[in-house]
This record gives sequence, C-alpha cells and structure tokens, in this order.
Amino acid sequence: MTDLSQHFNTAKLLRYSLPMMAMMLLTSCYGIVDGLFVSNFVGKTAFASVTIVMPFVMILSTVGMMMGSGGSALVGRLLGAKRDAEANAAFSLIAWTTFGIGIVAAVLGIMFMDPIVRLLGANDAMAELASLYGRIAFLSMPMFMLQYTFEVFAATSGKPQLGLYSAIVAGIVNIALDALFLAALGWGVVGATAATAIAEYAAAGLLLVVFLRGKAGMLRLGRPSHDLRVLAKASYNGVSEMVGSMAASVVAVVYNLQLMAYIGENGVAAYGAIEYIAMLFGAVLGGYVEGTAPLMSYQHGAENDVEKRSLLQHGIAFMIAGGIGMCALSQLLAYPLAYAFTGYDAELLSLTQTAFRIYSIAFIFMGFTMLASSVFTALGNGTISAVIAFVHTGIFEIGSVLLLPALFGPTSIWWAICVAEIAATALSAALLMKFGGRYGLRRGGFPA
Repeated sequence: MTDLSQHFNTAKLLRYSLPMMAMMLLTSCYGIVDGLFVSNFVGKTAFASVTIVMPFVMILSTVGMMMGSGGSALVGRLLGAKRDAEANAAFSLIAWTTFGIGIVAAVLGIMFMDPIVRLLGANDAMAELASLYGRIAFLSMPMFMLQYTFEVFAATSGKPQLGLYSAIVAGIVNIALDALFLAALGWGVVGATAATAIAEYAAAGLLLVVFLRGKAGMLRLGRPSHDLRVLAKASYNGVSEMVGSMAASVVAVVYNLQLMAYIGENGVAAYGAIEYIAMLFGAVLGGYVEGTAPLMSYQHGAENDVEKRSLLQHGIAFMIAGGIGMCALSQLLAYPLAYAFTGYDAELLSLTQTAFRIYSIAFIFMGFTMLASSVFTALGNGTISAVIAFVHTGIFEIGSVLLLPALFGPTSIWWAICVAEIAATALSAALLMKFGGRYGLRRGGFPA
C-alpha cells in the first residue's frame, strides 16, 4: 500500500498513476475490440447502430460516475485528516447507493429504449439493432457503475493496481467472448453487447470481493454511514464529472444527428471509429488525471499547500507533453487505425482517415481541461469543476458542431472538437488563475 502523505516527484507520480493509465488503456482496448468485431463481422449499419445508441447508455450511467469521482474526493480528504472510520463508512454508503442507482437506471433504460433510438436519429435499418444492443447493455448497468466506483476508490485506498487487475479481467473476458460470439457463432450485435455485459459483471464482481474482504488497502466495504449528507457532498463534489460525461454524451447525439443530416450513415460510422480510437489516446491523459486526483484530495485534507502546488505543476507538464505526443502519434497512425475499422469500404476509409487527422489536433489541448476540472473536484469545489465541464462540452463543443457545418460545409464538423478544446483550455487557465490562490495553488505566479 502506497503512503499518500509522501512527496511525489515526477518518477513517483508516473509510477503511481501508471496502473490507472494502464487500466484506462486496457478498458479502451477492449472497447475498441468490440467496435472492430462489430464493424468487420457485422457491417457498417450495425456499427452505426451501436454508435447511435451508446450515448444514451452513457447518459444514464453518469450518476454513478458522479458518485464515484465525487465520493473519492470526499473520502480522500477524510483519510488525509486521519478520520479512517468515517472514510470507510462514507465509502460503503456511496458504493451501495451507486449500485442501487444502477438498478433504477437499468429499468428506465430498458423501458424507454424503442422511442429513444428514434429520437437519437436511427433510421429504419438501424433502429432494431440499436434497441437490441441498448437493452442488453442496460442489463449490466448496475455492475458497470459499481466497477467504475471501485476502480476510482482503489486509487484513493492506496491500491491503484486493483483497477488495472479489474481492467485485465474485463479485457480478457470481453475479447474472448467477442471472438466466440461474433467470429465463431455469428451472433452479431447480440454477441457484442453480451460479451461486454458479462465482462462488466466479471470485473465488478472481482473488485466487490476484494473490498468486502478488506484486501483493498485503507478502505473496506462494510456497514454504511447513516449520515446522508455524505451523499450530498459526494454529489456536489462529483457533479462536474456527471455534467461532463452527460454533456459529452449529448455532444455525441448532436454529432450523430448532424452527421446523418449532412453526410449520412457513413458519417456516423466514421465518427464511431474515431471515438473508439480517440478513447485509446485520451486514456493516457485521462489515466494520469484520475490516478493523481486522490493525491490532491489527500494533501488538501492534510492542508499541505506545497504538495498541492507540486502536483499541479507536474500535472500541467504532463498534459502539455502528453498532448503533443498523442497528436503526433495520431497523425502517424491515422491510416492503419482507420483501415482496421473501415478497410472493407474505400469511401468510408478515406472519410475516417481524413476526419481523424483533423480530430486528433484536439489532443494537444484536451488534457489541460481534464486536469483543471479534476483539480477542482479534488479540492471539493464541484461548482467550478462543473462550470468547466458544462461550458466545455455543453456550449463550446455543441455550439461548434451546430454552427461550423452550417457556415463552412460538412467537412468542418470534424473541426468542432478542436475549436471547443482551445476555448475550454483558455477558460480552465483563467479559472485556475482566479481561484487557485484560495486553495494554496499560487505563490508568486502561475503555476507556483
């Protein structure tokens, strides 16, 4: 178990965040494998159908993300203040509540699936497949939420490698079942979503056993707190993650509607491929942010401003270097990555490659916005974090997706993410400079 009170230099930070980065990379990889199997074994109509319905699945899962991220910030501060018993009780309440929310979300998702896929823009050829995929996906929603919550709390508990083990289990199960259900048995969309659902049950089940047995570092799943203010505080802290994830899903819906209107099914399929690929590259930046957030929460609870400034400085440096590296690598690998998804269709391949080269420029900027939102969540200021998340996706990106094609033609839709990330980076920097001093993040300049 890692001592969270120690000073983390660059090497220690990378080692500590590496399990979370690896976990997110693996999670992205098995998500990509899903997409590859669907696209290559079932076809672009099925692939576009999955792309259409996935934002709705993610929208209903965002409450679980809010509880996990916001709850870990609260529990991390309690651990930093040496209030271990309160931390464990709060963690248990948050975990069980998240599971209950997952059950409610699953019921609602299954009930309203048919009308929703039509609202999301599915045509006659796509609607049945999209509904089928969505219903099966919601059967595993409670475990999906629980898996995310446990993975975040594993880092808070000083055992970030547990999230990696969970991702490895999920990846192995998902890929093996994809090969069996799609390639061998030909089950199509049903096979793809069933493989994912079973993988989520396996991964969440593993972490549930570990936390129940007290083998997860400083935290153990047991008797929950009776103080419902814990849920209110966790919700407040994590509202930015919910807003950000929900807004990102709404952005995906708007993208799909605009692409159906301006380009058609090929546009939605190309966007689906790009989102899978971008998830892989973004996992490196997101993994660092998620992996180091518990350290910021802990040091805030311990009132150690020197370490908080150090964490912020290292985070900014990593986001700049990582963003440039991700963009350069994306440009080099654009063709083979696009070919892996759409090589069976020359027109779709050309569209996907061109669009991804444009889209990947955004990697240079997106890490800073991730970091700023995460820092404010870790410090307990969910309001500012939510402002960053909502304005970033709800205003900058949706506005760009709606306006650019109308003003400059269909191709400009792929530039929307770049415009949004540049604007969000400027906003995030301004908010850090304005409010950073309140939390000891500034000392004679920015960053201190």
